[in-house]
Amino acid sequence: MFSVPNQILIHNLTILTKTVHKNTMFYLLSLIFFLLSPKNSDATNTFIALVDPLSKPSPFLHHKFWYTSIISSSSFIHVYDAPIHGFSATLRPEQVKIIRKRPGVLSLFPDRVLQRHTTRSPSFLGLQTPNPSFSNTLESDSIIGFIDTGIWPEHPSFSDHNLGPIPLHWKGRCENGFKFNHTNCNRKIIGASFFSGGYDAWFGESDKAVNEFRSPRDSDGHGTHVTSIAAGAPVPRSGFFGFAVGLARGIAPKARISVYKVCWASGCLLSDVCKAFETAISDGVDIISLSLGSSRLPFYLDLLSIVSFRAFSKGIFIAASAGNEGPALATVTNEPPWVTTVGAGTIDRDFPATIHLESKVSVVGTSITLMPNDKLRRRYYPLHLVGKFNSSSKFNFSGQLVGGKIVFYRQEGYVARISLGAALRRAGAIAMIISHGNIDPSGIVSEPHVIPTISIGVLEAKGIEDYILSNENPRAKISSQGTIPMHAKPAPIVASFSSRGPNSLVPEILKPDIVAPGVNILGAWTDFIGPSGMTLDHRRSRYNVMSGTSMACPHVSGAAALIKSKHPDWGPNEIKSALMTTSTVLKRYDSRNKSFPGSSPISDESTGNAATPFDVGSGHMLPIKAMDPGLVFDMEHQDYVDFLCELNYTKKQLQIITGKRSHCSNDGTWQLNYPAIAVEAEEVWHGSVMVARKMKTVNAESGEYKAKIVGPKGYYKVDVKPKRLKFSSISQSLSFRIFVEKEASGKEMKNLWFGAVIWREKRGKHKVKCPIVIFSAKEYSA
Repeated sequence: MFSVPNQILIHNLTILTKTVHKNTMFYLLSLIFFLLSPKNSDATNTFIALVDPLSKPSPFLHHKFWYTSIISSSSFIHVYDAPIHGFSATLRPEQVKIIRKRPGVLSLFPDRVLQRHTTRSPSFLGLQTPNPSFSNTLESDSIIGFIDTGIWPEHPSFSDHNLGPIPLHWKGRCENGFKFNHTNCNRKIIGASFFSGGYDAWFGESDKAVNEFRSPRDSDGHGTHVTSIAAGAPVPRSGFFGFAVGLARGIAPKARISVYKVCWASGCLLSDVCKAFETAISDGVDIISLSLGSSRLPFYLDLLSIVSFRAFSKGIFIAASAGNEGPALATVTNEPPWVTTVGAGTIDRDFPATIHLESKVSVVGTSITLMPNDKLRRRYYPLHLVGKFNSSSKFNFSGQLVGGKIVFYRQEGYVARISLGAALRRAGAIAMIISHGNIDPSGIVSEPHVIPTISIGVLEAKGIEDYILSNENPRAKISSQGTIPMHAKPAPIVASFSSRGPNSLVPEILKPDIVAPGVNILGAWTDFIGPSGMTLDHRRSRYNVMSGTSMACPHVSGAAALIKSKHPDWGPNEIKSALMTTSTVLKRYDSRNKSFPGSSPISDESTGNAATPFDVGSGHMLPIKAMDPGLVFDMEHQDYVDFLCELNYTKKQLQIITGKRSHCSNDGTWQLNYPAIAVEAEEVWHGSVMVARKMKTVNAESGEYKAKIVGPKGYYKVDVKPKRLKFSSISQSLSFRIFVEKEASGKEMKNLWFGAVIWREKRGKHKVKCPIVIFSAKEYSA
């Protein structure tokens, strides 16, 4: 998420290389550094061994017996039986060398720390209650697994009121731990587990002093928040200290919940995440919601990509956050095509607040910590500029300098803003005005600071700074207008912090896939800690307002649960296709699943221009439309194998990812049937490019569809053949081809062109959109 307790920087993965070759070199160099660094040179380190289960020598009755012949069982952290086979363990450098050479060991991965990407949104998405588009009975059969920080089970968002029996396919359990036992589960929370073996091995005794629950109970708040966004039960009169008051509910309020706590005070260990995946699969979840990020390594070197593929192959839909490293290009993570990668957009609710300068100029921002009746609105107070802060800035403030004043500062890059506000409060400041810089240039993100705070945009910040610098005694008063619950502003807008494409590993696979609400989202909160996550924050609130792709991801998880309930025979491919092909690229204001006539395209907060597919993916999701898409782009397991073959992966690398001794089709015409098309402009410049796709009807009635290419004129000629597809029966598949070539009169290459092929049903309601992107690989991989 964008603002998290303990000031953990969101999606703070350091691997930023772009190409497969560079990523491989980076991985090898990182491994060498890991083994030789002073921290690890004279101590054991944690690794995850991936093995071929078919290579188990016959004398061993069980794989664990085989593993104990490799290393002592006392070194084990986890033993994995599915979806991956192997173990995690603490190893000495000489053991690492020996194990790598053992027959049957496919790969050895250094364990690593992952970080989290850290209401009105259901109605903004068109999900009123009740809704005739889905059955309330069926909706309760979908199970979402949340791999996060746990849950606060007593929260009313997790009430099982009016829920029927637990689904028959469920095999999970509720694990006992500190201040958590099986009685904390119900017909809503049907599973709860926690995994800390990798974390304990990595951090040892250094982290024991941290006050948190060694159980599924959530001491952080993040897990409780994202779980309620996806599947929280309706709770009337909810809000955050008078803001965002109304009915709080999740996207799929009757979906069942199973939590897998892997994230602790200092992060989430990959070895624990892998064990959580294994448990979730065996428990019987339908959807996995993951607000964590993979590295940008080739898939066979990235264990998160590997375990997600294994889960996907078991029929589990996986929603993952895109990351919060925007607006820079090629920063998106969770890049595999088998993962649905979610970016963050705004909703139409607002929390306006005004800064009244004594010069009679007013500046509008946003706030959830300045109360409408606060005394700060009654008279002018001294206004003090403390300059700019970045990630290395020290928060040392003199009480004489800031005491009794409204303090203004500008941010450069990522800053621990919650800590900064706390430092100002300790020094005696009475309020804070903040500009988040390029990660939030419009000042749309509001956070639960411990000091009254207004966020403003970059342009507004310049005006306030000029006023302060040009006056001997600058003064201001500040006021809040509370909450404008809907239609406050055009929405959605892609948040500047949301990570952008193109896909740095496979540019032809468009990422992110989709955007969903991820700015100022109301969600449930733990009772253990205040909404800021600071120990000095003695406030307690049932709900909190947070921003980030962490918040966008569970919106998609909840929507997937709704679709799965209506179409229990659908797999993750159909669900993903339905979400992508029915999404919108237009701004919308109302809750009726329609754009206003003549509405403009979704814009990008960082530029103010229309968002590109590298910002918005296929568009902003529309769950109701996704329940009845008409046609879907479907794929089989072999399609993904052939996709990996096209990346020139070896047989061993294929086995590492798929868990099987897979073989390539080698028919020479293969293309992944992805519900989006991305083509490198350099290829088009050297000759015509053809892209093949096929669609399957999921509508019980026969139908005919007519294609139309939409997009800007000039530079490129884009055509589709055939222009009509006639389906005569359900599950019938038909193919089409897209041809891209440069215009005959074109004298220069356009670096970015985007449009879509839209298939409209003749005498029917369905419209199936497949985005098309033509981009310069040279320009967009720089």
